[in-house]
Parts: sequence; C-alpha cells; structure tokens
Amino acid sequence: MEVGGEIFYTYAEAAERLRVSDSSLRKWVAQRLIRHHVMGGRLIRFTEEDLRSAFRVVEPVPVVPAVRRRRARRR
Repeated sequence: MEVGGEIFYTYAEAAERLRVSDSSLRKWVAQRLIRHHVMGGRLIRFTEEDLRSAFRVVEPVPVVPAVRRRRARRR
C-alpha cells in the first residue's frame, strides 16, 4: 500500500523482507521492539525505514556478571 509516496508493508510482506516468521514479527510488535504504524485503529503496517532499523543496534547491552548462588545445606 502506498500513502503519500511512502510504501507500507503488511505483516506477511515485512516478515518476508526481514526473513523472519510472521509470528516472530508479531511478538516484536507486541514487545515494541520494532517500529510500526497503526492505521485505522487496528491495521499494523511497516515502512522501509522501520524494517531497516529493525536490526540497527542503538546502544550496546551491558554485560552483567553471573551470580553464583550458594546451596542450602541439608541437615
């Protein structure tokens, strides 16, 4: 679909372009991990820029050292 010179992709089209499953893309939208546009209250669509930014790292994830837990002694 094209609106104002911008092309919008459906879930199926966007998933195909990103080479991920449709269900993965839906999870990302629910978790707000990928930008999207809501049209008409329910329709979710994606632009080319949304798809390009899907794999762009904004800031690195900090490394958290593993915490070793002590086991409780049996009595």
